[in-house]
Amino acid sequence: MAIANMHHFKLYSMKSLTEEMLTFLQEYGDVHIKNLSDDTELLDSGLEYLSEPKEILDIKDELNDLEGAIKLLSRHKEKVGAIESLKQGNTNYTYEELMEKGSGLDTSGILKSVESLQMKLESKESEINNIRHEIEELTPWKNLKLSSKDLKDTKNLGFLTGSIISMQFEHFMDDIRNLRYTQIEKVDDYDGNSYILAITTKEEKPILEDILRRYSFFATDFYTSKPPAQEIKDKEDLIKEFRSDIKSIKEDLKKHVDDLETLKLRYEYLNQMLRRYETSNRVLSTKRVNFIDGYVKSSEKEKFQDALNERFPNEYHIELEPAKEEDEEVPIILENNKIVSVFEPLTEMYAMPKYGGIDPTVFLAPFYWLFFGMMIGDIGFGLLLVIGTAILLRFNLSNSMKKNMKFFFYLGWAAILWGAIYGSFFGGIIKLPVLIDPAADYMTVLIISIILGGFHMFLGLAISGYMLISKGKAVDAFFDVFSWYMVLFGAIYWVVSSPLNLPYGEIGKYVMIVGMVIVVLFTGRDSASIGGRLASGAYNLYGISSWVGDFVSYLRLMALGLAGAFIGVAINMIAGTVAGSGIVGIIFAIVIFLGGQLFNFALTVLSAYVHTLRLTFVEFFGKFYEGGGKKFDRVRNETKYINIRKQED
Repeated sequence: MAIANMHHFKLYSMKSLTEEMLTFLQEYGDVHIKNLSDDTELLDSGLEYLSEPKEILDIKDELNDLEGAIKLLSRHKEKVGAIESLKQGNTNYTYEELMEKGSGLDTSGILKSVESLQMKLESKESEINNIRHEIEELTPWKNLKLSSKDLKDTKNLGFLTGSIISMQFEHFMDDIRNLRYTQIEKVDDYDGNSYILAITTKEEKPILEDILRRYSFFATDFYTSKPPAQEIKDKEDLIKEFRSDIKSIKEDLKKHVDDLETLKLRYEYLNQMLRRYETSNRVLSTKRVNFIDGYVKSSEKEKFQDALNERFPNEYHIELEPAKEEDEEVPIILENNKIVSVFEPLTEMYAMPKYGGIDPTVFLAPFYWLFFGMMIGDIGFGLLLVIGTAILLRFNLSNSMKKNMKFFFYLGWAAILWGAIYGSFFGGIIKLPVLIDPAADYMTVLIISIILGGFHMFLGLAISGYMLISKGKAVDAFFDVFSWYMVLFGAIYWVVSSPLNLPYGEIGKYVMIVGMVIVVLFTGRDSASIGGRLASGAYNLYGISSWVGDFVSYLRLMALGLAGAFIGVAINMIAGTVAGSGIVGIIFAIVIFLGGQLFNFALTVLSAYVHTLRLTFVEFFGKFYEGGGKKFDRVRNETKYINIRKQED
């Protein structure tokens, strides 16, 4: 349960073996290739980068085409239920099967056909959108009996079409009452505007236009060879034709759905080839020799050398040595048992530890488990997590999804444990024995939260001290860690000694004062001047306020547990009230109970997940963990559409 020991290797081979060597490293898989782009010393010594293979651009183009085709065909795949979809999952291949089958596939014909159908589909959909826009523009004029051809100005008459605000139409009509030869026809009221057709003489047209300007008249020109209503009908008929064409195109696309597996396999093959070619950028070479700098797990160094000997007998030279702690390029692999390992993504989410440091996952896991369960505190919710994830684990899931399901499977048992302590089953729908009633004994829950929080933070501080001592910095551990134990434990004992009738309470005060003096005098010892040291030490002592805030943060263990419990009780009360209204009431009560409890379950699980992360990353990791390590980067890309299984599986 630690960070895997690593060996650093320098691998030399003939330049003619470049492609074969990169293929071998990718097939082997568990190798990290160091990026030498910043190593100016090697570049100045005569080594140079390998030129990027020209195939890389072609691969990227084909990958884009494949991804587009996969997404398009997936939308036209026959929908199956969620359970059936999980059963099917992604197809499983070994890496060797993927590369062998993927290399022999020619998907150019499929891609060409799908691309052609996609272009036709997009063209038809674009036409429909354009026609809909035209219909929208004509809709206010659908009651007009004339076409735009009929509205051409003559020698004596002029026509105006447009709109004014509907609320102003009557006032407008009053203002034009004196125009003898002007006729206004309101065609329609649409979207708050009155659409009008104005017929006037050339003599009165300027006067009319002046009045229209005062009413913010918006002139509208439309072009039709038929009356608008007929034009709209013709366009709607045209949309129906296009929809029929689209349906036919989609049917043709569905014929290619069976090609999805082929496209996915080709995509994943090219994705690995892209990774291989991109890895070549990390290789330096002379005119005849390649140089690869990398890392392999110490437990696999013999296996790695045996594989090299088998593949390249007498055709390579390798230098292997244990990786050094001070080497910041050493990649990190976390090694934990099957339970703790499911919590590793949380550590990776925050930061990978440095090589030679401490893997915090083993300390993170029990507290995360405990806190998560305390925030949920319901047997029913715990059973939902355990049973739900246990069922999902029987399906064909990817490795990362399996790890996530196991994570919540274990957390479900924590919820059951705390639910048994609180005697809660779906908010008390069934009466159970109670060890602690959080509603009545909230002070007990509060004290437990503070005690757990204190232990959590003090453990983080202890780990910090251990790390300093292990590096030969015992003095630093005394000044920077032990002094804070004196301050905090002394203060706690002094404060609680009186209400709890503990003896020698004054001792706690004096221990606290001595600890404070040490903090002020010695925690700022890196400063050059005495004044700087004291100022820095005083500032560090001010950090005691953050400890108070951290202690308060653990009250969320109580608060979230109570919130979920009270919401559950409220839902049960509402359901119970409704159930007294006969058979209809019972049906509604069942709906309210199931819907409400599922909503409460989702909200409670999400809150517990997020807030437990907060307690871990801020209150716990903040006491000792810095991170800064680099994750082991295998010479393979993660897959999207298939699952890679090991050969022995």
